[in-house]
Amino acid sequence: MEESLLTQFAEKKSKEKVQEFYEIALSILTSTLEDLRKEQPNFLLDYERTRIFPIGDYTNDTFIDQTGELEIVIATSNPQISVLNNTYIKNLREAKTKKQKQLISSEGTLDDISVKFIKTLVNYFDQTTVILLVSEGIKVLCLQEYGFKILIKFATYDENDKDAVLNFWDPILKHSKKINLFLYNERIEEKDKNTNGNYKKVVRIFKNIRKNILMNKWAMSSDLNKYFVELIIYNIPDSIMLDKDIMLVFKKCINYLDNCNILNFISFDGNKIETFDLAKINYSKIKNFINYSVRICF
Repeated sequence: MEESLLTQFAEKKSKEKVQEFYEIALSILTSTLEDLRKEQPNFLLDYERTRIFPIGDYTNDTFIDQTGELEIVIATSNPQISVLNNTYIKNLREAKTKKQKQLISSEGTLDDISVKFIKTLVNYFDQTTVILLVSEGIKVLCLQEYGFKILIKFATYDENDKDAVLNFWDPILKHSKKINLFLYNERIEEKDKNTNGNYKKVVRIFKNIRKNILMNKWAMSSDLNKYFVELIIYNIPDSIMLDKDIMLVFKKCINYLDNCNILNFISFDGNKIETFDLAKINYSKIKNFINYSVRICF
């Protein structure tokens, strides 16, 4: 890979466009919630216990596309929703037939809320925008209308939990995934500090490589998402990233990945790498990503 291109890939991108879009998106999501609260006086996403905030690479400065997909979480600490979610999951698991599953009420769960949210959300976009229910939440494909896309995730959390672990709802598989999102952010910042700012540079380089992999149709974006890349690079030792020359750092990183034992890779919390559900990661995908990266770079 040419040094000028690699240097360009490593550069931090301006957040001006995404900040402008976030204000638009926040207004739309807030208005949608307001509409639902007016229509349903007992709507469980109340004012006091509902939070809306962005997550992902636009918040940690490892993004490479200034008009990409902004992830936004709608999180609630309402214990009633958590109880209803757990009961719903338990009933679905115990149901023996498809008919029995269809009879199980989802009222008040995040599954129910997701569906209701979509029906109201569509009123805030024109006909060029497509809104889909996916395993991560709600995808709003409004690139033509606003120059960006949105991924809306619903989650619950315990307000008494000092770690504020989020339980992200999967509306397709009908279950929740525990993610310590704040620890993930802390570890990224810690890694970047320990590598003199090179961790985020290397992540941005490999996200551009991922983009090339997707363009060549060697993999699907859902198989190699952005959290996946951040987690792979997190497993490269700090010492390898300490050089001032980013070209040299990159060469050492890709050589390390090509020769290391990926079975030793861990998640941001020190547990097995597969436990970080946002990355949707497994060893086969890791090996493929490394092989494709080497193929592109050499």
